[in-house]
Amino acid sequence: MNKKLGICALALLFAWPAAAQNELQRVLESVEQNNLSLQAEQYAVQGRSHEARMGNSLDPLSVSYESVAEGGMPVGKAGEMEISQEFALPMLYAARNRKARTLASQYEAEYLALRQQTLLEAKEVYLELCTLHAIASINRPRMEAATHLANLYENRYQSGDATLVDKNRAEFEELLLRESLSAVDLRIIELEQRLTTLNGGQPLECTYAMPPQETLSPIDVLQQDWEAYAPDLTAARLQAEAAGADVKVSRREALPRIGLGYKYTYGAGEYDNGLTAGLSIPLFSNRHNVKRAQAFERAAQAEAEAAVVEKRNTVAELYTKADYAGRLLEAFVSMPDANDYVGVLVRLLESGQMNIIDYYSELDTLYQTLETRLRTDLAYRLGVARLHVIYL
Repeated sequence: MNKKLGICALALLFAWPAAAQNELQRVLESVEQNNLSLQAEQYAVQGRSHEARMGNSLDPLSVSYESVAEGGMPVGKAGEMEISQEFALPMLYAARNRKARTLASQYEAEYLALRQQTLLEAKEVYLELCTLHAIASINRPRMEAATHLANLYENRYQSGDATLVDKNRAEFEELLLRESLSAVDLRIIELEQRLTTLNGGQPLECTYAMPPQETLSPIDVLQQDWEAYAPDLTAARLQAEAAGADVKVSRREALPRIGLGYKYTYGAGEYDNGLTAGLSIPLFSNRHNVKRAQAFERAAQAEAEAAVVEKRNTVAELYTKADYAGRLLEAFVSMPDANDYVGVLVRLLESGQMNIIDYYSELDTLYQTLETRLRTDLAYRLGVARLHVIYL
């Protein structure tokens, strides 16, 4: 029997963190599916990808017809009709196709960057809500104790066993604590509404149990993974690649174009027909096109390099903050049990071994330390979440 009870206890111990982790995963999956900005961006990516491919279509088919009056014949008895199509050389279409594929990949990477930032915001909101619910939870006994003491000192004041100062101090502490908890409640309402907005306006049913703490990856691993997998860096590199493809397109647009067609002429009972051919040479229209494309290519390359440098610095800064919060969090491990400590303080106060000023001073120190621990834990979790966003 004892063995079975032990197994059940272990199952309950590990079920709560697993359930909390599953709830966070469920929230992120729901936001990814329902977020309206992500849905709009998906359609925009499709539209921009089709727009990029539009530039590689054939020129419009040219059809012309001319009706003339010839040799005294009425209009319509003589005329000419011509159908023609202009073609670029195959290498131009190949260059345009490569550019279109690169742009489509760039747009997809930009969508992935937006997706990651949206999911990161949802995760940050969820983690803060977990912390705020925990802060509200640890302050409920404090609020009950403050109300109890306010009533106690009201009775003692009425019986002459306490001074007006003691009575007022107890009432003021209760009011200040109630105001502080009201601020927490209002922040919870604000964040829950934000989470609903991120979820496409659909409310989420959550218990807001804090998920297991993530382990911070080494800085060198994070730097390598960010440079390899960060979608915004991928988009910047693809933008530079597309600019290079545009240079090739602009150079090949300077090549001659071939025009092929069919011509039919009729009049005075006779008609002629045959094929036509022509050559279009853009001597002047493409004069500045290559220089323009080369300038944009250099700009895109510089932007991609700048994005990598900026990202390295950002990762280093985030890592420093998260590591500092993690080391600061270790200092709270040796804290005494809050409920036991509060019980000792209440017994000392009620027995007269501690005055109300010392009691509230000790109580404020305890709860401020507890709240600081929770907020430090949140700072660490947010730092890790921002660094691990590339794994979402």
